[in-house]
Amino acid sequence: MVAARASTMQTASGQPFVGTVLPARTSDVGSAVDGRLVELPIVDGQHVEENQPIAQLLRGLLEIERAGAEAELDRRRQVLGELQAGSRPEEIDQARALVAGFEARLAYAKSRLTRLGRLAERGTSTVDELQDAQTELQAIEAQLRGSRAALALVEAGPRKEQVAQAAAAAAVQEAEVDRIDDQLAKHTIRAPFSGWVVERFTEKGQWLARGGLVARIAELDTVEIEAEVPESSIASLREGADVRLEFDAAADQAWIGTVSRVVPQADLLSRSFPVRIRLENRVVDGVPAIKGGMLARAWLPVGSAGMVTVVPKDALVLGGQRPLVFCIDATDATHGTVRPVEVSLGAAVEGHVAIRAGLEPGAIVVTRGNERLRPGMQVTFAPPAE
Repeated sequence: MVAARASTMQTASGQPFVGTVLPARTSDVGSAVDGRLVELPIVDGQHVEENQPIAQLLRGLLEIERAGAEAELDRRRQVLGELQAGSRPEEIDQARALVAGFEARLAYAKSRLTRLGRLAERGTSTVDELQDAQTELQAIEAQLRGSRAALALVEAGPRKEQVAQAAAAAAVQEAEVDRIDDQLAKHTIRAPFSGWVVERFTEKGQWLARGGLVARIAELDTVEIEAEVPESSIASLREGADVRLEFDAAADQAWIGTVSRVVPQADLLSRSFPVRIRLENRVVDGVPAIKGGMLARAWLPVGSAGMVTVVPKDALVLGGQRPLVFCIDATDATHGTVRPVEVSLGAAVEGHVAIRAGLEPGAIVVTRGNERLRPGMQVTFAPPAE
């Protein structure tokens, strides 16, 4: 059993202000593309995680386009790879063999032309035969020059401009595949952050235009309470100050938030300033204890400062008709009897709560294990620090 003494602090006892619970973030999630809604696997009140799919649009045509684009990309990559690899040894050998064949034919044509020339001198060969041999020789020489040029090209491999063009063509097709992937991703609508679905705006089978709303998601793991504070009390409020909160729907728990900001613009009719109080919510069995739109009472540390009695916030026992603490009537330094004491609460101060009435400074109160106590129980406790 852990105990502490009620003490005093120099602070304002606090005043209550009515506030409204607001989600930390709210997002109306819409579609980035046109399409028919084929899946809507969410219901109102459901919790969703960040990036969880909440709706699916029809994407059959896009998947067909992507398959074609992927095949074309594979073809262009193969062309690029072929150019980058250069000529195969077999292609070089083939070109060399062709050159060798033309060289052999050229040697034969030269020899034949020489023989026909000698025969023509003796008158045993005609002029036509001699001209045919010369023409054949010229043709073989031209073919040899062409085969040698082809061999040089094969040995040199493709030009760098050809490789660059093939690489650019592959890059263009990669961009096309990425574009289709982006469109496919947009056909799956996802939650922008973890939260609860508080409203759906469409149904399965409906056509969604670009920007059409699907659902509203609210983050309730952390909430904000907005209270209107008159200008006479606003000067003493500071960001980070502790604020005790009361909720009719969660009266059995102690709630301590912090002032997150004071909006520096008053309502011109009421001359009151919006004060935002940040509170870490509690989720029980997947359901947030504090829900958006609830009524709250915020005990803000405003008013004239003075000495007030305070106890650690863990000493409070809530849930009954009135809040109470268990005091220990000590029989010695570590033993005593507990009795419940109803108290009137004020503002929160540095992890403590002001006691407006019902408890005197110096009283020993239970701060751990008090949820199991009954009036008159004998307890053993660790001596509280002085």
